[in-house]
Amino acid sequence: MFLSDNSPRPVPQQRHCISLDELLSLRHWPPARSPSRQRMAIREGHHLSHIRGRGMEYDDVREYQPGDDIRHLDWRLMARTGEAHTKLYHEERERPVFVLADLRSPMSFATQGHYKSVLACYAAAMTIWTTLANGDRVGGQILGAKGEQLFRPSSNRQQVMAMMAALAKESNTSVDAEEDIATLPLSLSAVLAKAESTITSGTLLYIFSDFHDVDDSVQQHLMRLAQRCELKLVLISDPLEEKLPQGRRYRFLGSGRELLVDADKQQQQRYYQQFQARIQLLERLRNLRGVEFAHWQTNQHPLFRTRLCKTSMQETI
Repeated sequence: MFLSDNSPRPVPQQRHCISLDELLSLRHWPPARSPSRQRMAIREGHHLSHIRGRGMEYDDVREYQPGDDIRHLDWRLMARTGEAHTKLYHEERERPVFVLADLRSPMSFATQGHYKSVLACYAAAMTIWTTLANGDRVGGQILGAKGEQLFRPSSNRQQVMAMMAALAKESNTSVDAEEDIATLPLSLSAVLAKAESTITSGTLLYIFSDFHDVDDSVQQHLMRLAQRCELKLVLISDPLEEKLPQGRRYRFLGSGRELLVDADKQQQQRYYQQFQARIQLLERLRNLRGVEFAHWQTNQHPLFRTRLCKTSMQETI
């Protein structure tokens, strides 16, 4: 959606968080709508549905049937063939957009480039601003370190401002949050189960996440959502999550704990296979109609560049 142009975009000032002012400034970056299509009323929408009926876009013709509106007769075809035919049209419907931004604790990490959470916030904000500029309703679900916030699709700018504020707040909160042992972390499976009951058919659903807890249950939820929604899945990872360094010992500190990593070749191979299994589970969804998948890395992604990299989502978003 917003990555098809090659115009340069601002880079967040800090690699571990993004401010509200930076997210608000992104409203100037969505590409302008095509001048050939006039802006329509919000409730009318400007996306073609699969329902045939009266509308703006000509689709096909069929033989005249009793009861058809004579205003839709194809007189030229009737003059040429001597038989009456009725014009059919694609009905234009509004397509709401829903953005699911995963800002849980594992997203507050990067050994190279910006934190995964920063990329998720940035991409979510650009999606939201572009949707609003296109006249569509936009909503979302922001998953934080200590809970979630749900925004139902709307064209209200006050709600969009609230979503931006929530993104900026969670971007900072997730960095400093201490894990509460008494509180179970919010699982992606539970979030998607809730999304199935709240997201309406025909919605364009974006998910920006590292999918660290993806499993068969998550895959089943995504498959059911794909039956009535268009899915854009973006996996955001750090290079260290894919492959452990060889021959070196690494020490990680965080949340008052220390982790020493000194893996042998067998452990490195097992670690690599686990990450590949995560990608393969999501890539299998690509075969479903209306599902697109992309893999971004913290040091290799299309967000802050003028020339898109190999792992970009130029056609996906």
